[in-house]
Amino acid sequence: MSTYPADFRPPIPDRQFSVTSSDGTRLAVQVYGDGAGRRTVVLSHGWTLAAVFWTRVVNRLANDFRVVTFDQRGHGGSDVVGPGNHTLEALSEDLAAVLGATVPAGEKAVYAGHSMGGMALVAAATRRPEAVRDHVGAALLVSTGMDQLLERAGVLPARRVKGSPTGELRVAGRTRHGLTRFGLTDPRSLHLAPRPVAHRILQFITMSRTATAAERAFCGDVVLSCPTVTWVGFAHMLAALDLSVDLRSLDVPTLVLAGSRDRLTPPWHSHRMAAALPQSLGLEIAPDAGHMTPATEPDRVAAAVRRLAADRPATDRPAAPTAAALVTPSGGGA
Repeated sequence: MSTYPADFRPPIPDRQFSVTSSDGTRLAVQVYGDGAGRRTVVLSHGWTLAAVFWTRVVNRLANDFRVVTFDQRGHGGSDVVGPGNHTLEALSEDLAAVLGATVPAGEKAVYAGHSMGGMALVAAATRRPEAVRDHVGAALLVSTGMDQLLERAGVLPARRVKGSPTGELRVAGRTRHGLTRFGLTDPRSLHLAPRPVAHRILQFITMSRTATAAERAFCGDVVLSCPTVTWVGFAHMLAALDLSVDLRSLDVPTLVLAGSRDRLTPPWHSHRMAAALPQSLGLEIAPDAGHMTPATEPDRVAAAVRRLAADRPATDRPAAPTAAALVTPSGGGA
C-alpha cells in the first residue's frame, strides 16, 4: 500500500468486532465516535472495495456522529466466501445482521451506500424489510445503479444516441458488451499487469481527470487488494442485476448522489432512481466526479449525510416530500 496524506488515514475505532450473518459468514465491523446520544450513521462500501474506502468521510463525521463501517463479505477483514455465495440474498442477510448488531434499539440510522452498498440496501428492503423498517430512518444512495449495469457502463467507447437531448450513450453492439463483461468479471489481466499499469486502468474506469494523485493511488490500492474469488463472484451477480422493481420497497426518505463523469454507473441510473423512489429527496450531481465519490468528494458526501441526519428524526417517520422537492441537482448532469 502507498503512503497517503493524513486525511486518508482513519481514526482509531472505538470498537472493532465481528457480526455473524445467517450463513455463518463473519463480517468485520468498526465503530467510531461511540458516544452516548450520538446519531448512528452506517456506511456501506461497494464491489472490490472495503470499509477503509470510507476513511475521508469518517474523518468528517466521527466527531459528531456514531459512525459504523463494515466490510462486505469477501472484502477487507470479513470472511472470504466460495462460489455461489455472492448473491443479493446474502448481501441482504449480511446487512440485516449488521444493522441489528450496531443500531441501538429504538433508533433509526442514516444509511449511506456506495455502489454495491446502495444495491444491498435496496435488495434488503425487499428481502429483509423488517430490518430496513426497524433500523433505517433515511438513506443516501451514492454512485450506484439498479439494473442495466453492463449495458450502460461507459468504460469502453460508445456511440451517442442521435437526437438524445442528454447525450445518452448506447452499447455499440455485442463486441463492446462482451468486452465490458470480460473486463469487469475477469481481474487476472489487472493482477498480472505491472502495478502502475493496473493503477492507470483502474483510474480510467473509476475516476475522472480531476482526481488527485493521492485519491488515485488510494482507490487503486484498495481495489487491487480485493480477493479474486470475491471480484469474480460479485461481478457475475452485478452483470445480471435487476433491482428496478425493488426500489419501490425502499420506503424511507432517500437522497441520490452521483458523479457527472461516472463511467461505471453513469448518472442515467441516478436520474431513474430519484424518480422511482417512494420518498425521493431528489438527485445531487457532483460536477466532474467519477465513480469513487466517497474518496474524491468526501465533503459533499459528508454534507449530504449531515443533511439527512438533521432533517430526519432518529425515531419518527417523516412525511413524504412534496413534488417540488423531488429533483434538486447541483452542478452538471448527464
